Amino acid sequence: MTQTFWDRGYAIIEDLIDPSLVGFVSTAMDLSKANGLIKDRGARYIKKAEDEYSPVLGELILKQCQARIEEAVGRDLLRAYAYWRVYYEGADLVPHTDRKASEIAVSISIASDPAGQNWPIMVEDFGGNEVVADLKPGDGIIYLGRDVSHWREELKAKSHKQLMLFYVLKDGDYQEYVFDRREGDPVAGDAV
Repeated sequence: MTQTFWDRGYAIIEDLIDPSLVGFVSTAMDLSKANGLIKDRGARYIKKAEDEYSPVLGELILKQCQARIEEAVGRDLLRAYAYWRVYYEGADLVPHTDRKASEIAVSISIASDPAGQNWPIMVEDFGGNEVVADLKPGDGIIYLGRDVSHWREELKAKSHKQLMLFYVLKDGDYQEYVFDRREGDPVAGDAV
């Protein structure tokens, strides 16, 4: 998969998050929403969505998934940040690339309402091909966030939950974005 990732700019990993954990993440997102932590932050490239930067569970999953992401890309990584978002009916995501701290981006499907109504993410691979990634809950797509344009068409379901994980290459140009330039490791120690 390593060469495929660098040739295409993306790779898909099924069950990146264990199916037993997906429901837990969804419930944690509901609790964040109920406590006012997930809110509309007015992102310029999306409408009808609310999100939370660096949720504790997201940061733990960022750490937990690092080895699998490193295996998929064939390079050592540094953790940058986690982010989760709830999109609502009519939401879309305009084609864009990400900021420096999002060098290696991972988008993981968590849940849709109604259940089973996946919401594909699209990427333009290095060959100029439009790729439709129809991820089931727990599946993830890894892509070069700074280089690969990605987007979503209008959401027809009532809502969709997504967890995003971001890394930088340990030997790359954006090493200074480790922990997204925050002071120290948000999940220091041997957690996870």
